[in-house]
Amino acid sequence: MFIFMDVPLHCCLISVPLVFGALYIIIYGSVLIKSAELIHNKKHLQCWVAEVIEPIFDSGSIEEKHKIIFDNELTDIDIYNMKKRIVGTVAVMRHSKRQDWAWLFRLAVDKRYRRKGIASRLTKAVQEWCKVNRFNNLELCITDCQEGARQLFAKAGFEVSQMYHQRLLTSAFTLQMYQLKYEVRSTFE
Repeated sequence: MFIFMDVPLHCCLISVPLVFGALYIIIYGSVLIKSAELIHNKKHLQCWVAEVIEPIFDSGSIEEKHKIIFDNELTDIDIYNMKKRIVGTVAVMRHSKRQDWAWLFRLAVDKRYRRKGIASRLTKAVQEWCKVNRFNNLELCITDCQEGARQLFAKAGFEVSQMYHQRLLTSAFTLQMYQLKYEVRSTFE
């Protein structure tokens, strides 16, 4: 603009952060709208939540003071002096292409409680639910950036069924995606 349009240099310098700010707002807004659309369109069949019971007045680290306890392990704990906090969630829906398949999504665990078996227990709950409800396969999709999730699902018995590249914004930015599949029950049973 300074060279070709004879705009003063100080105006050109002021316009640079404005352009970057406008681009940021536009990209953030489009991602927010797309995520709201996806959340609205995905109707889950079943969803699970993992909670942790911890002291009301807590000042220590998670490793020192907290013990993650699942429902079947609640025995002699005074839960009246404790507080509950949601630390993980997962949902399952019917697959969009096959009615006898399920799709696992919305698996999330609080950063402070990762690597403690919560995601494994949630995944196992989904697998058991799919067996009971007679789904043949369970699928999910993760990105190349989610190395920990890939290890988790590999331990749970999921196998890569497809790898593809998802375009972001333009074809210049792509993200490698993995579609994972778990055979819940054999189709010949």
